[in-house]
Amino acid sequence: MPYATLNGIRVHYETYGAGDPVLLINGLGGPAVSWLYQVRDLSKRYRVITFDNRGVGETDLPEAAAYPTGLMAEDARALLDHLEVERAHVVGASMGGTISMELAIRHARRVRSLGLLCTWARGDGRFLHTVQSWMATAAVLSPEDRFRYAIMPWVYTAKVLGDSTVVEDLVKRTMAYPFPTRPAAFERQGRGLLEWNGTRITELRRLRIPTLVLVGRDDILTPPTFSRELARLIPKARLRIVPGGHGFFIEEPDHVNRALLRFLAGIKR
Repeated sequence: MPYATLNGIRVHYETYGAGDPVLLINGLGGPAVSWLYQVRDLSKRYRVITFDNRGVGETDLPEAAAYPTGLMAEDARALLDHLEVERAHVVGASMGGTISMELAIRHARRVRSLGLLCTWARGDGRFLHTVQSWMATAAVLSPEDRFRYAIMPWVYTAKVLGDSTVVEDLVKRTMAYPFPTRPAAFERQGRGLLEWNGTRITELRRLRIPTLVLVGRDDILTPPTFSRELARLIPKARLRIVPGGHGFFIEEPDHVNRALLRFLAGIKR
């Protein structure tokens, strides 16, 4: 498993396939392994790069009160430097979408296109309170209880949650991952996420990067209203609403992957 020292910490990353580079950036507390279904399909045509954000998976958990979104965007930029990638398509889910936007704002020439999944420019009170609740309970609940009772109800649709066999399979597979997210990572990433919320509206209006905004029609954490606003803010951004909830790239990967592949194929060199 490859590692790189970036911005003073050891970062775990993986690369798959060949072709134009596509960088995938995951959300709050989520390791890179969550991109399994996207790697499967996108790596047939592209060089897909995944990595664990600071604090999660096999990447270091450095001491800090918060991990600002800008700092995590610089981690992503440093990884591109390490891999000698001049420009990449960048796809981010949830908090990973905010990191992707921050990367595009800071280093527009490095971002060939943006795929923004289940993300936001400014979340509402319910969204912010939910993130705060995850941060507050991270140290109280076991990793399994955190996933099963705090996260799953917000991430998956009623269809999934109503099928006990599917629920148990998701829990089993998630718990099988040997590097569970530590409470400090939720707290530090969460603080950075809350600090970034709503602060980049003006800069987003100035972006001139091909952008696809994707959201699940049944997403209750970052609902379609967030994505509609985002698509209005970023000039000429395209909006697609597809089946699924907040975790639609796991629950409905075929819909998400088809939309991403169609979008990426249309980007001019």
